[in-house]
Amino acid sequence: MKKLIWMLVLAGSIFSCQLQEAELPVNEEVLAQQLMQAEAERNRNGNNGPEVIPSGVEACAKASYDLFAGRHDDVGSVTLANDAENLYITYFTTKNFGKLHLWYGKSLAELPVNPAGNPVIGHFPLKANATGKKQYTFTIPLSKLEEKGILCDQDLVVVAHAEVGRESAFGGTTQIPGCKRWAYYMTYTLGCCDDEEENDDNPIPGEGREVAFAKGNWVFVDDGCSAVNPECLPGLGIANVRWGWAINVTGPIGRSYDIWASAAGNDTSVGKKIGRLEVETTTWNINGVPTGIGSLTVILNDGWVMESLNLYAGDLAPSSADPATYGHTYTFPAGTYVYSHSINFVNNDVAGDGVWFIANAIVRPTNL
Repeated sequence: MKKLIWMLVLAGSIFSCQLQEAELPVNEEVLAQQLMQAEAERNRNGNNGPEVIPSGVEACAKASYDLFAGRHDDVGSVTLANDAENLYITYFTTKNFGKLHLWYGKSLAELPVNPAGNPVIGHFPLKANATGKKQYTFTIPLSKLEEKGILCDQDLVVVAHAEVGRESAFGGTTQIPGCKRWAYYMTYTLGCCDDEEENDDNPIPGEGREVAFAKGNWVFVDDGCSAVNPECLPGLGIANVRWGWAINVTGPIGRSYDIWASAAGNDTSVGKKIGRLEVETTTWNINGVPTGIGSLTVILNDGWVMESLNLYAGDLAPSSADPATYGHTYTFPAGTYVYSHSINFVNNDVAGDGVWFIANAIVRPTNL
């Protein structure tokens, strides 16, 4: 009996030591410094890949995150992708998996945690024994997301845990707030998929009206030189032929972008330069949350007014080319030549690619 008690005490002691190693420091200043250093190391060590999507899946939206063991050991990736029916979350490792645990929801407030604030992976809704495997996919019907109130073009939060060798690994680079161990989460914007390939060009806005976009450094269509990408710009792949541009910037910026009307096929030689978009943005830490702030100001040239304005401003690349999904819509029945929108959004830069903007307007000549 004494031998058994001694063995139990020893086992408990070893387990406690293992937990101690994984725990974060209690001192808040030390904790904040270590969190910043570790996230910077993860961003340096990771490459948000490889992107792994199940064979045969034609995804209309996708995002890849690194799979980190401990503080910053990149051991693989987690790829999120969806088609019109399902969300696919694919784990990949260069080593070998053990057990996998997956949680998803609208907010981290729904994440099962213990009194210390650490995620309770045993209570995660999806589990799998992937022992010896290098790849595994969880398939979640979109109807399950709808039950949680998550619809297309809305964000969900994902915590993906994996046993890799003798280590605990999580997908993403951002530490789960309040967690006392190294544990990370991911965000994903559920794509709005169209079951049929179609001509998705901008609809004709009405007699005498024209579609206009601020010209950025990305197009809505695919990468590569083509009839709808004559400047061979990088492409978001969120449209078949719909013309329009997105602006992607890193770091603080104050810059002007030309606004073009009727530049079908992203070809400015057939369009009209009718104004400019003034972009001023930076990121401040507000109450411990990185927040993108600044302004987007549309200024049209003499002789032009806009009747509506759609703006996108966010941390993640836009997943839809439809202006109705950009998040900020303004109408001006009498027409206006200038409007300024204040930027304010959480900017964790989860994809490590800076911030994204789109400015779209329906415009007309003032003499119409």
